[in-house]
Amino acid sequence: MPDLGDRLRALDGKGALSLPVPGSGKTAERHLALLEIGRADLSLARLVEAHVDALAILAEAERTPTAPDLYGVWASDGPASRLELHRLPGGQLLLNGIKQYCTGASLLDSALVTAHDGAHRLLVKVSLRAKGLAVDASDWASPAFAATNTATVRFDGVVIEPDAVIGGPGWYLDRPGFWHGAFGPAACWAGGAVGLVDAARRVSRHDPHFRAHLGALEAGEWALRAILTEAGRQIDADPGDAGAGRQRRALMARHLIERTCTNILDHFGRATGPALLAFDAPVAQRYAELTLYIRQCHAERDLAEIPPAQTDAN
Repeated sequence: MPDLGDRLRALDGKGALSLPVPGSGKTAERHLALLEIGRADLSLARLVEAHVDALAILAEAERTPTAPDLYGVWASDGPASRLELHRLPGGQLLLNGIKQYCTGASLLDSALVTAHDGAHRLLVKVSLRAKGLAVDASDWASPAFAATNTATVRFDGVVIEPDAVIGGPGWYLDRPGFWHGAFGPAACWAGGAVGLVDAARRVSRHDPHFRAHLGALEAGEWALRAILTEAGRQIDADPGDAGAGRQRRALMARHLIERTCTNILDHFGRATGPALLAFDAPVAQRYAELTLYIRQCHAERDLAEIPPAQTDAN
């Protein structure tokens, strides 16, 4: 089977990665397209989601992507995952540091990467053919998403031009599209869960215990589609919303999708027992990948960040 990078390029060649951007009037269509890709292959969906997110970010910045490049978005920041940007006398910029969770590190052509310029956080475009990049996938211990080549990337004096900076200081997090784009991974989570529902439907059992769990799985799929559709409708109703409602909607919906996916994982195992998880490699891989993927939802930390609803004073 071709590697994920080749499969991603094949989809791009067919135009399958030309999804509507958030706020275009077809955001629900975008969400459900990502769901269907995750339903078929969760590893592939992880790469697709990052690529189409990068294209949406570039569109929001009124920048043209470099065709036919495949893109990643590497925005993980923390004590062990931080890039520093330094300005050279000639105007060029220098990147040094380490970035973790770089999905598709050896499969893609370019990445949008967060870096720190003193107290400011910037988004920069980096060619993955640039000198000074070192990819190390050896610390990825999980078999889940092994094919995505999620790696730690060291930037050692990587030179970029000034026009590689996308937006100004803080733009990446402050733009309306940041919270609109938060639905992309959630749509892929939903697709991974729906793929498990499909696997349960193929089980030839008709006892009441199994039927009850299958009913719960069917209800979970309906809920996932309904949440993504309604979120898309709301985004399209006010795509330029710069208020707290963007964050509120995204965090609440991601919480609901994560909880529904968790329930599907539970009902699936209780309905089918250990056989599929032990002997069906695609199902076992999907189960492991979905379990890991939904941890992009930060659980109670995200719930604590939900802005309170605004109510009219009496």
